[in-house]
Amino acid sequence: MSPRRKYFLAAGLLVALLAALAGCGVSIKEASHAGAPGPLEEHTAKVASEATGSVPPRPAGQIRLDGVASDSLTAELLKQYEANGTGTTFSVASNEEGEAFERFCEGKTDVVASQRPISPSVYAGCQGNGVEPVQLEIASDATILAIENETDVGVDCISVSDAREIFRAASPVTSWSQVGYGSADRTGVDAMSLKVAGPEPSSGTFSSFSELVLGDSEPSRLLLRGDYQAFKNESEVLAAVAGDPAEAELASHGGEFASSEAGLKKSLKEAVKAVGEAEFQVEKGIEDERSEAEQEEDAETLTKAEAKVAKMAKELRSVEREARRDEVAATTVQERLGTLGLFRFDFYELWEERLRPMEIEATNSESKPECIFPSQSTVTDATYPLAHQLLLTVSLKEMKESEVGQFLSFALAHSQRAAVGQTLVPLPDEVKDTELAWLAEEIAPDVVYYPPSRIIADEKEIAEGAKS
Repeated sequence: MSPRRKYFLAAGLLVALLAALAGCGVSIKEASHAGAPGPLEEHTAKVASEATGSVPPRPAGQIRLDGVASDSLTAELLKQYEANGTGTTFSVASNEEGEAFERFCEGKTDVVASQRPISPSVYAGCQGNGVEPVQLEIASDATILAIENETDVGVDCISVSDAREIFRAASPVTSWSQVGYGSADRTGVDAMSLKVAGPEPSSGTFSSFSELVLGDSEPSRLLLRGDYQAFKNESEVLAAVAGDPAEAELASHGGEFASSEAGLKKSLKEAVKAVGEAEFQVEKGIEDERSEAEQEEDAETLTKAEAKVAKMAKELRSVEREARRDEVAATTVQERLGTLGLFRFDFYELWEERLRPMEIEATNSESKPECIFPSQSTVTDATYPLAHQLLLTVSLKEMKESEVGQFLSFALAHSQRAAVGQTLVPLPDEVKDTELAWLAEEIAPDVVYYPPSRIIADEKEIAEGAKS
């Protein structure tokens, strides 16, 4: 969830700021009245005085964008904006998000396109330079981990750590009894085997999963377990997870054809015996010099018996083929059961009648897990742990400038259709309209704010990560 979603859920910037100040030890009840300076004004003045740096002004007639990949939604919206006619020139860079945000805080970039919110430690740099970030969501997306629908693997919810253990290189996970909450209680139970399938590591879907789950922004096949089944398109991943409905239908008839095969073999054996008896009667009739009519009758009986054998043999071959085909289908279905697949949210929605998504635990609390189901709402607000928002970050000051505001308003107004075209999750109308109202200065925007404790914790985490 972006910082603005976490810290500014109350309507209006003033209320949000008061709440933030209350969290920093400033009493709202002590706020000034009748124009006298109180804690709110003093805190605001203190923050302003602590801004030790300053950023250069934006070059006139130019908007500098960063973090823009060539095939991204931002690139598409920029293309549409320029095609619509504009006197503004754009400088576009594709730096990694962390570097792009650092340049933004230094005033070297006007708008940053990202899939993650600005981090607390980088935000501290913005705060030091008096830059107030505002993050506009233009779409969202998510990675879905799903098994075949109506399949019971004994697990409904897994943590991000579980997902990492399942997919990582040299993973020891081979059974569903090894993951999920209460897995210790399921050890030794006849649990379904666990296999994995998904897109090629070069795909955008895998790129997001690699960063969110495997902890590496550079996706590679080397990050994955050796038996990871990689496919070029999601339809093939769907087949690996949920198979083909026709295949399941065949598998369900396997017992019937096996029974028919056994019955036909028994009947054919009796029919072959009848042919032998008919042949004996023909030979006996010739030897006994039976009448011509009797011999013709014996020959006709033999012909009918042979025709019956031929017909039953043909039927048996057909039933044997069906039985073998159904046996193969049943084996394939059995081997496929328990396969966990990696899908885009948009693709999952198209095939949700055939897929059952895993809920993802959001708090990493074994005692009180909070399992989040992937939906339009949990993906849009990024409460689903494997979701990410596509954001445009701009400073509060520059978003009020006409050139920047016009571009951002256009991008938001056209984001829904463009998102659908790129199989992303489009913004709900409510979110889009709210952000457009920010740009029109009809309501105060949510300015990113991290309390000092978050900044310190983030810097500590980065330092520990560098040591390891």
